[in-house]
Amino acid sequence: MDVGDLYDAHARHLLVFFARRTYDSQLAMDLVAETFARAYEHRDRHRGSSQDEAVGWLWGIARNVLHETHRRGHAERRALRRLGVQSELLTDGELARVDDLAGLEDLRGLVAGALRELSSEQREVVELRVVGELDYSQIARRLGISEQTARARLSRGLRALGAALDAAEGTA
Repeated sequence: MDVGDLYDAHARHLLVFFARRTYDSQLAMDLVAETFARAYEHRDRHRGSSQDEAVGWLWGIARNVLHETHRRGHAERRALRRLGVQSELLTDGELARVDDLAGLEDLRGLVAGALRELSSEQREVVELRVVGELDYSQIARRLGISEQTARARLSRGLRALGAALDAAEGTA
């Protein structure tokens, strides 16, 4: 298995995959780089014998990278901002190209429309949690509700957003 061949064949697909899940072209580029860095670093651990197995292995790495990014990303990005550390940034043209490849402008419109369809209570919790990066206790205090209610509203709101986006993309 040659990681360079995998890169040539799948880097663009991974870039679109990450961009459509993070809505952040710069982060998507970083995640592609991390995926291939891990693939190269652990290439001796791959036990498959076919190209399909190598592709599956690569996509498994990509899903793990995305999951880890979501799990630790908010705190890490805040810490990096506080320290003034920046990763190498893409040019405006490169960012626009990634946005075009992933269809992010259309997705942003779909998300905005789906957000408008949520109840005001759900929309407010989604915005505070996802955009404002507040924890449940902060949301509960700000809105005068219990943490359990904040969790329930977020869960219902995110499910409704997911269903609306799946329906709009024809994957429901």
